[in-house]
Amino acid sequence: MFLRKFTVMILPLVMLAALCILIPAISAFGFFSFVLKGLCLGVALALLLPLSGATRQREPFGVLLWVPLLVMILVVVYQYMALSGITLPVLALFATEDSQVVLIESAFIGFMAATCLRCIGA
Repeated sequence: MFLRKFTVMILPLVMLAALCILIPAISAFGFFSFVLKGLCLGVALALLLPLSGATRQREPFGVLLWVPLLVMILVVVYQYMALSGITLPVLALFATEDSQVVLIESAFIGFMAATCLRCIGA
């Protein structure tokens, strides 16, 4: 039971980290880089729920997506603060000026928020 709950909370963060590393790395393919980026993002969002185990609408653990959701909201807020000039040396790893990374993080935030709200209402 604990392992399943832990998977629901950690897997979205691991997938997001992998995408944030992969997406800037495929920028050298010209036009096809945008195609590959869109395909990678679509596949990751489609696999997010089945891999984390929150597939049914009445999934009791789907509500646990609020944990990675909150973490990602805090990361995006910190990235905005770092862009504004407010930085903390401990969190310098999360600061980025790459708009594609912020786009991916925001897509995950929106998807996890919608899923979390869908599971709460069920």
